Amino acid sequence: MLKKLCWVVAVAVWLLLRPVAAVADAAEGIAGSIEAEIDGERVLLAALQSRYEVTVRGDVVNVALTQTFSNPYDRPLNARYLFPLNKDAAVHAMTMFVGNEVIQAQIQEKQQAQQTFNTAQQAGKAATLLTQHRPNMFTQKVANLMPGEPIKTVIEYSHLVPKVDGAFELVVPMVVGPRFQPAGAGQPPVAVSSSVDDAHTTGAASASFGQWVLEQLPSYPPAAGVHVPSQVVEERVSLALTLETPLPLGAVRSDTHPLHVTDVSSTQVDIQFAAGQVLDNRDFVLRYQMAAPEVAAGLLSHWESGEGGYFSLLIEPPAEVPATAVMPREMVFLLDCSGSMNGAPMQASKAFMLEALQGLRPQDTFRIIRFSDVATEFSSTPLPATRLNIAAGIRYTHSLFGSGGTMMTSGIRQALGSAVPEGVIRNVVFLTDGYIGNEASVLELVENLRGDARLFAFGVGAGVNRYLLSELGRVGHGFTRYFDPTRDAETTQQVATQLATRLHTPVLTDLEIDWGNLPVSDVLPQRLPDLYAGETLRVSGRFTQPAAGTFQINAASRGQRAQISRAVHLGDGEQRPAIRRLWARASIAEHMHSFITPVRLRPDMVSNSTLQAVVTELGLTYGLSTRWTSFVAVSRRVYNDTPANSVTGQVAVPQVAGVSQLAYSQPAMTGFGTPEPGMLLGLLTALLALLTIRHWRKTRV
Repeated sequence: MLKKLCWVVAVAVWLLLRPVAAVADAAEGIAGSIEAEIDGERVLLAALQSRYEVTVRGDVVNVALTQTFSNPYDRPLNARYLFPLNKDAAVHAMTMFVGNEVIQAQIQEKQQAQQTFNTAQQAGKAATLLTQHRPNMFTQKVANLMPGEPIKTVIEYSHLVPKVDGAFELVVPMVVGPRFQPAGAGQPPVAVSSSVDDAHTTGAASASFGQWVLEQLPSYPPAAGVHVPSQVVEERVSLALTLETPLPLGAVRSDTHPLHVTDVSSTQVDIQFAAGQVLDNRDFVLRYQMAAPEVAAGLLSHWESGEGGYFSLLIEPPAEVPATAVMPREMVFLLDCSGSMNGAPMQASKAFMLEALQGLRPQDTFRIIRFSDVATEFSSTPLPATRLNIAAGIRYTHSLFGSGGTMMTSGIRQALGSAVPEGVIRNVVFLTDGYIGNEASVLELVENLRGDARLFAFGVGAGVNRYLLSELGRVGHGFTRYFDPTRDAETTQQVATQLATRLHTPVLTDLEIDWGNLPVSDVLPQRLPDLYAGETLRVSGRFTQPAAGTFQINAASRGQRAQISRAVHLGDGEQRPAIRRLWARASIAEHMHSFITPVRLRPDMVSNSTLQAVVTELGLTYGLSTRWTSFVAVSRRVYNDTPANSVTGQVAVPQVAGVSQLAYSQPAMTGFGTPEPGMLLGLLTALLALLTIRHWRKTRV
């Protein structure tokens, strides 16, 4: 009987791994090519070269991303590319180059842009369509890409460089990691009373408004090294970065990429990748400092004739202030143990946990929750931070491994669902790569359950979901940090130690700005968050006329009053058009924050349809890509006389550095909430072990 059961399990395992083996066999036969056969289907892959031209002046960055799509086949191709941009990017222009034509893309409502693109594709014209799916996730569609006739697009965007832990940190995302889509995500919401929210209606309307439009994900392309040969992508990305600062530059470094840095002057450097071109399998991160001490509040402004003025204010907290009283904390450690965390990310999480647990104070309690397909907890109740309990917690953490899906909501319910004892502060420390597709559901759940708890998000990975992680820190009234698990063990341990020491209470709370007589309006964010050590805050707004005056920031700092006053000149004559776009981008972000907030918690209980209309209008007025506005470009010339004969191909993406192949299983990409292959294999192995034990017990009897 046992032998038969073993054969059943073996056959099941073989069937489970067969598709993966088929892909591997196909890949071996096509090394050096960009055509693959995956699960019996012919897959054509468009070739791509990307170049980032980045100009940073102070802390304002403008990027021109050039994407060159080529068709190496003998027949027309329609291509699609999934790629990331900075989560705060104000995407304000796109230009298409094909043949002798230069076409400036138009911003249109999303459905209209899609129709414009479809019409051009059917007519045989070259066309490109840029669509935002998340603030950090975009697709570029290319129609009628002809053999020997590359199509080039230049995407322009701006954003501000945040100051984090004493240095400005520029992030250029380069790869979209896999996303696990739980069952039911992307489905229309259940209809509720329209008097509460006119977005939740029955019929077709539910497909246009509400949570559904935020949950959908584009299909994930083949990943080189997993589904197709690694040679498909190779080194295809180059960088030309100019960094200018108003004060002498201090340290300039990147821990993600070796750089070639040319000193132009004491306030300017030119930067390239040391290797010239690199593989886009990790985000590029540059940190730089200014040699002279910075003021605690800096302001930039721009005057737009016929429109009014815009400003951006940077606020930094004072140096660390000692706490007047030490309150007990319930430290809840929430660990992502899904398949994508297997390997280096899991080891980095364990390094962090070692430091965090050993850094607990005697009056603290702690919990450890791990989640993948389900959430389980180390203990049924919070444990006092005794030496023995901490040692047991460390042993438990070391026993964890990554497998299965990413049912993040189950972990959040476990972490936030129980009541907090009176007089205790609950801090939830979230370690994850954020590879999910149901961001809206997760963020709304945190809004609903958080209460007075604070949530700290730590992104573990070389190409994590920075949009989700930054929003978790914002919604959770904590902060967000990132660390790369692919670095050497000693460096990883040092970073883990630094991050663990930052789990303290805020330095500044209850922030308010008194603008005095300055003609300021439309200030964002509407509610100023608390500030932690190493954090900075950007405040954007408008002004009706150029003016000089003084503003004052009032706050509380660990039981003490904190103030800072600053004389400013709004509309100082220097033109900074990026500030205008960045205010509009901040306004869009503010409305999208409301979109994922439960209706009862929104100002004036504004409806989803109203929010969508406002965001759409902002996108069209300021020429920005949003969830409901897209850039589309169409050639004047017909390039393809037989467009019906074109085939659709994709641009392959690389496997994210340090991410296990378990993350790239098909169920995780398609929206079926089934376990990943690694999890299924583990379940089958466990079943075999269980059957063996039962057989052994029977023979003993």
